[in-house]
Amino acid sequence: MNSKMVIRSVGAMMVVLTSMGTAGGQEIEAAQNKLLAKRAAEADAYRKLAETIKGVQINSETYVRDFVAESDEIRADVDTLVRGARLGQPTYYEDGVCEIPAEVTVAKVIRELTAIHTRHYKGHRVRGTDFEQIKEYIKKDIIQVVGMGAPRPDLPPNLPEGVEEIITQVNVAPAKFARIPPIWKSIPPQERLKAGRAATLDAQRKLLERIKGLRLNSETLVKDFITEYDEIQVNASGIVVGAREVAKYHHEDELIVEVTMAVSVESVITTIKELHTRHYRGKRVTGTDIINLKRSIKKDTFEATGSGVPGAQYIRQASASAGSPVADWATERITATGQGVDPEIQTPQGRLKAARAAELDAKRKLLEYVHGLRIDSTTLVRDFVTQYDEIGAQLTSVLVGSVVESTTWEGDVATVTVSLAGMEVWSVIHQQLSVLKRR
Repeated sequence: MNSKMVIRSVGAMMVVLTSMGTAGGQEIEAAQNKLLAKRAAEADAYRKLAETIKGVQINSETYVRDFVAESDEIRADVDTLVRGARLGQPTYYEDGVCEIPAEVTVAKVIRELTAIHTRHYKGHRVRGTDFEQIKEYIKKDIIQVVGMGAPRPDLPPNLPEGVEEIITQVNVAPAKFARIPPIWKSIPPQERLKAGRAATLDAQRKLLERIKGLRLNSETLVKDFITEYDEIQVNASGIVVGAREVAKYHHEDELIVEVTMAVSVESVITTIKELHTRHYRGKRVTGTDIINLKRSIKKDTFEATGSGVPGAQYIRQASASAGSPVADWATERITATGQGVDPEIQTPQGRLKAARAAELDAKRKLLEYVHGLRIDSTTLVRDFVTQYDEIGAQLTSVLVGSVVESTTWEGDVATVTVSLAGMEVWSVIHQQLSVLKRR
């Protein structure tokens, strides 16, 4: 064999080996992407299931979300309930998306919540027997969700505690995948910043709501303490001063960015103490209650996640390019106002009852308003929920999680305004539409 033939043979072998190496690398990357998509879908399923359970109504005044907010022990046990849910088999699609169903029986939810109430609940607003009423609010035997995920190493926020340890594990260097999802690349940098700022503001609102739900004693929540005197209410925003960003997550298939903010428990307790010392004139809350609150909290920080979107014109352009037009209301913040009164309105206790009634009235009106929004020329949100009742509980959870923008008083009437980002509602609907489209 002459030298030219040897060179040709070696060259041919190199081409074959290179092709094999390239093909092998592609197969490895494809397999890894499949695992990443599965991992993301599992996380999304657990998150949706947790939010759906939190949106379940317990009695005429209270949702599971309110019950969970009262203590870290309750929150941890509800997270354990969610982690015990059954996940179905994954379904993979050509665009790289993975879907995984998850479900839990209503009977199990009732049984576990009743047990959690017995172990940890210290208030009077929820009785152990109230959980049986859940059957009246949920007209089905199983709570079902579908988690969806694309190949990315970072996980969505608001995962139940312990979920990261039980979902599919993938060894991947995060820096390799640090990127902005393709849908966001058409958005100008200043609009991405604007969306991030909106998400930060929303997270701060929700962080304050999270803290307001904590129980100070058997009769009083932090929100009651804040509402009782105008001076405390005016200065309540100071509770989340110093909150810092700990995570940012851009959605893969829609122009929503989520920002998670955290504030130290120490700074929250210090602020509440200062408000109590400077402005509190009642007897329902004592300094000892605040000290006991600190002892009952098992974490060093409080966290909450808010969402934001870029300008409406950019959302419409991106959705039109993707072939999935977005409703006009999805780019706005949705608000509703409710009113409440109480026979003892002149007393601190009467003010609290009136404020609670006004908040519930506002959230009922928000639900009615959202159900009347139009998805397209022929379909309202209520029609969509009726047709696909598996998203009804998810949508209710989003609405129940709306934040209180303001509480005002005019004579004997309390007026409360609640709000949420329209894109939070659209996200639930959009994901269901995506599921239907793929099938």
